[in-house]
Amino acid sequence: MTSETGALLYSAIAGHAHERPHATALSHGDHRLTYRELADAADSLALRLGGLAVAPETVVVIDLPVGPETVVAMAAVSKLGAAFTLLEPDLPEPRKQLIIEDCLPVALITESGVTRGPRPGSPLDERLVRRTSPAAYIGYTSGSTGVPKGAVIEQAALENHVRGTVDWYGLGPSDRRLFFSSIAFDLALEQICTSMAVGCELVFRDETFVYGGADDFLHHCRRLGVTVLSLPTGVFNGFGAELAQAADHSAPDVRLVMAGGEAPTQAAVAAWARISPTGTRVVNGYGPTETAVVVCYRDLMPGDAVAIGAPLDNIRFRLEPLDAQSGATGLVIQGVAVGRGYLGHAASSSAFCMIDGEWSYRTGDAATARSDGGYDLHGRFDSQVKVHGGFRVELGEIVSRLLSVDHVLDAVVVPFDGVGSRLLAAWVRLDRTLAPRGNTETDLLRRLSATLPEYMVPSRVTVLDEFPLTSRGKVDRAALRELAQTRAGAGAEEDADPADVGEQLRLAWRHVLGSPPPDESASFFAVGGNSVRAIELITQVRVRLGVQLRAAELYRTPRFDALARLLTDRRAGIPTAHHTTGTTLVTMRPGDRDRLWVFLPPLSGAVTRYAAMSRMLPAGDTVWAMETPPELSGKGMATLADGLAEVLLAQGADRFGSICVSGFSLGGVFGYEVARRLRDRCGDAVRALLIDPPDPGAHRVSVYDAFDIFVRVGWSIPTPAQQFVHEDGGFDLAAVTVAAKDAGTLARDADQQEIADAWTVYESNARILDGWVLSRPDGLHVRLLQGDTGGEIDYSRRGPATVAGHGDRPWTRGRAIGQWRDILPDDAVDRLPVDHFALLEAPNDQLVRDWLAARARR
Repeated sequence: MTSETGALLYSAIAGHAHERPHATALSHGDHRLTYRELADAADSLALRLGGLAVAPETVVVIDLPVGPETVVAMAAVSKLGAAFTLLEPDLPEPRKQLIIEDCLPVALITESGVTRGPRPGSPLDERLVRRTSPAAYIGYTSGSTGVPKGAVIEQAALENHVRGTVDWYGLGPSDRRLFFSSIAFDLALEQICTSMAVGCELVFRDETFVYGGADDFLHHCRRLGVTVLSLPTGVFNGFGAELAQAADHSAPDVRLVMAGGEAPTQAAVAAWARISPTGTRVVNGYGPTETAVVVCYRDLMPGDAVAIGAPLDNIRFRLEPLDAQSGATGLVIQGVAVGRGYLGHAASSSAFCMIDGEWSYRTGDAATARSDGGYDLHGRFDSQVKVHGGFRVELGEIVSRLLSVDHVLDAVVVPFDGVGSRLLAAWVRLDRTLAPRGNTETDLLRRLSATLPEYMVPSRVTVLDEFPLTSRGKVDRAALRELAQTRAGAGAEEDADPADVGEQLRLAWRHVLGSPPPDESASFFAVGGNSVRAIELITQVRVRLGVQLRAAELYRTPRFDALARLLTDRRAGIPTAHHTTGTTLVTMRPGDRDRLWVFLPPLSGAVTRYAAMSRMLPAGDTVWAMETPPELSGKGMATLADGLAEVLLAQGADRFGSICVSGFSLGGVFGYEVARRLRDRCGDAVRALLIDPPDPGAHRVSVYDAFDIFVRVGWSIPTPAQQFVHEDGGFDLAAVTVAAKDAGTLARDADQQEIADAWTVYESNARILDGWVLSRPDGLHVRLLQGDTGGEIDYSRRGPATVAGHGDRPWTRGRAIGQWRDILPDDAVDRLPVDHFALLEAPNDQLVRDWLAARARR
């Protein structure tokens, strides 16, 4: 680690690049950067930045997705001795612009490249007095006037933090750290700078995997060889609660875990201390944005009171009397860690000041000294609150945003305790003559989400005609807080039906966000959900419903109604992954009418394509779906169709007065052949309603195409399928098995046979139409629905297309092609102008449903 002014991060990287050029510095999935490659990339970027006048006391805004590129950008700025500002990629654009207008960068680094700042400002040391050394970075926090506040932190402060943290952790080049935080949160700098300083490997997390729950997270850590973790307190507490309940778990060799942001719970401390076979050191870190990251650490032992530690070297704490009568004292930080102050409009804040001749920062935290050298914190005595695991928020900024809406007369925001973290509730009075029609509360939430970071958006906005007042005529915030707390706990848990998936999901949603979904179409992330709250919701779902919801599924299906359907299917045993279940016939929905629907499998051999359709068909109809069993694969179409027909008859398909056989894509060809065989036993009761089946004579799926779909779609493996192909063209199913377990789509205790059976189906189905010739229907009633690909499967095509203004019958007369033309008249073919791959996707699936229902009528 170097003490070169203005180049801490870069100098450390350059030193390791010279001494250990091939050591891995950064990894993200299969992408790795050695220290030599990292230094070279930083050098190249620094050359471009230098051409834009980037130099000490200038600012560069870094707006990149979280990953190695961010560290490259930070190192390049560090080489030039400039200061950087990190922007959260998901930050609303108006918020980003406010920050850019405040810090006035000379350059911006985005995914589009390096550009000159729109209005570069004067050097930082002309805007704020330089204290010890050049500026290192600007950290932004919430501002009471509606604009975020940027605190300028100097190089000497950052270096002091890095030196103290490395010493406290005992961090060395053999450690491996998992990056786990918001890039704009202070912990990001702690993880990046200390790792690069000692030359260890920093691993960027796979978000869709680690959000699967504590057990998945620990498995991920063990697989990656993680030894040191720094977690936001909300995540630390959430995973800790799961670990405390688990009888056992897959323990990694994590020797130290640090919780930062706010106080961890004692139960979480005890649970984390036990995760390593040799015991895990649990550390509590404390430090406001206005100082260099973390200014003190404290080891926490199970059962001990949770407190903060004594300050690091070159930093001093003092307690300042707040109230002579109560004896309350506020924590003040002095020494090298204290930033220069706030930029722009916030520069005159009284939080930064001189006390007894020393530059100081009043934290706003009430504190008392402990006899062991640490400090107890007793909450805040200013208008700021900490929410969602440690984010510090000025309530006045949210109020300011609400008051900027022309029909809002007054607004109050109060914090209240949710499950696992503190939440916010907003209350407003409206000018009814100006308020728009519709759901005003939802509209205001949407407006806030468009301008504020997700952690600052209240869980709910409530319209009141009048605010409750105290005896002195002021707004009774205590009454509003009690009302928010009451509403968060409304609806007694004992009255909830444990079998009602929607009701349990509503309770889980309320526990996490503080209020139930405002309507069935509410999106989890649009009404206050974020990545940390996603962990909490997944945990709640598992506890309440006994089913596993993966983060990737929540991100794909955030709407309450769609999520409830997905969980209903999963709890009922209807699969929601793309791989097979091992059951040939799956009852998608039982019914009490005399009509049966049977859906035959597509290329994957799985039934999941038909889960949504099974709910949409007429109520009372029975819906079955079939998967391709491995024992019938590889034996040709005739054997497969004979076998599937026998399974249907053995299950009593012939007892129904109407049997509608269908299938999508390759499943349409299977459906036709199975329907022909059923007609021999069930007569005119059978109809074949086929959804865009391919022409067997023009079938385009190669075995390698099928393997790509098998890896990428079937098992959601992010690694390119080519990496599982041997030089001789064979497929490495053992490696696929490991990758599927790592992706969380294959059970940990599953063996390679499950992957092998699934691939047997894919491979067989990819070959099954080779040389196959369709026979004439011989009296079977057949209708065929063509998609936009004209019935031919072209796996290079992607993207949905929907029908606008379609009326009651969106389909038109089609024309049979290829072998279908040889056996069907044109009046048996209908056409929808929808891409093949989008036919069973919402909202197009409703058009297909309408076609099926219409053609099923006799």
